[in-house]
Amino acid sequence: MSEVGFFPKYEQKENRVTNYTLLLFKQIYNENPSVFQEFIENLLSSDINTINVGVNFTQQEGYSCDKGKSIIDGVISQLPFTIFIETKNSDWFYKGQLERHVSNLKQLQGQKIFLALANFDGLKDEQKWFADFVESHKDKDLIIKNLEFEELKFALDEVSKEINSEILSTMIKEYEQFLSDSDLLPTWKYRLDVVNCAKSKEDVLAHKIYICPEAKGAYKHSRSKYFGIYENKKVNCISEIKAVCTADYNEETKKHKISVSWFDKDNYNESDILREAEEKSKYCWDESLQMFLLDNFREDINFQKDTPGGMFGSKMYFNFDSKIKNIDDLVNTIRNQTWDRFQK
Repeated sequence: MSEVGFFPKYEQKENRVTNYTLLLFKQIYNENPSVFQEFIENLLSSDINTINVGVNFTQQEGYSCDKGKSIIDGVISQLPFTIFIETKNSDWFYKGQLERHVSNLKQLQGQKIFLALANFDGLKDEQKWFADFVESHKDKDLIIKNLEFEELKFALDEVSKEINSEILSTMIKEYEQFLSDSDLLPTWKYRLDVVNCAKSKEDVLAHKIYICPEAKGAYKHSRSKYFGIYENKKVNCISEIKAVCTADYNEETKKHKISVSWFDKDNYNESDILREAEEKSKYCWDESLQMFLLDNFREDINFQKDTPGGMFGSKMYFNFDSKIKNIDDLVNTIRNQTWDRFQK
């Protein structure tokens, strides 16, 4: 066992993330156990009504044993609860490892909470098996939750409103910056993927899909929320990316088998995505491809490349921040602007 501290010796990034997270939890508890209790309940949302953190003071409590019943005038007690936290910098967990963790947690007394902290967003395979894992360990005294770093950040933003300590408030801000600098927050939600569509613009607009070869080399795209159509040294049209799917072509059946690589789970569901991708696979040529499903187009953007020559390569990215809440915010930010203002 190793006590959390301000100067961890861990070399693994995963262990540092866990240390900083536990350290912040500890400081919130030291500041105010009631605020810590509210913070944990907010993290768990609908999974729990209340937990008891800290000491309880009650009176006229009734107890019974084999020698009879008694009424105690005053009782100072503390109910047990245990929170296990397993942190992953990637978006997946070892199922066997989780099984062992949860089995050990179940042996403890009182309220038991297991938090799997990672970035699960829109990754269907991980979501599916984790849901099955939770279902297989149903217990009235046990809560298992997959928690994204972004959800943790939002809960910290809320608890900050109730904290009077300037030092702790600063610590929370620095921790959130650490998450951002460590690429643990979903930066894809604020990214514009600009793609050279000089030869395919009309098809993209007509069918609301962008198609390219399998995700290898130059065709591998970083996950992004927004898609920009580039031609003639400017982006004049952008859209949202609902999902990216793979379309594996079968030479024998002459058909594509569709699978969802990732999707925007905040606004769409997987079954609708899969249905749309299968319907639009008729626009795919006879080879294995990746399909970007697009929606909510905005035109007349006039986001201009202001340096000589065309775009170098088939794509480039523009990274914004959390001030971009939706596509209209992005339009207002880049309309009639030049690229150099947003390139780092």
